[in-house]
Amino acid sequence: MAAAVAGIAANDLETKVLKAPGAVALDFYQANCPPCRTFEPRLERIARQYEGRLPVYRVDIDRDMPVAERFGVKSIPTILVIRGGEEVARLDGLITDRELTTAFDREVSGASQKST
Repeated sequence: MAAAVAGIAANDLETKVLKAPGAVALDFYQANCPPCRTFEPRLERIARQYEGRLPVYRVDIDRDMPVAERFGVKSIPTILVIRGGEEVARLDGLITDRELTTAFDREVSGASQKST
């Protein structure tokens, strides 16, 4: 079975995220980050529930730090939900399954509002 969470490179950011027709989630992580490794299987499981409705991409900050800087990511793991090129949700630190599904549900239902 294919992964529900795909890697993304900086050169794909414009087409797959910023100009995406709907919402997209970005997972900022680092391979040697213990909280990121703990979060990865949970994110994969939850992302699978939203396949076809909310693409989820992973951004390795070691490879693509400019992407993390562009979005002001200061800690990992961080999940950003982007709609129309704008951040509409941000979750970071010890992200619970409930926080993640709440943010994803809001996007697939179209009920998001820009968070501040």
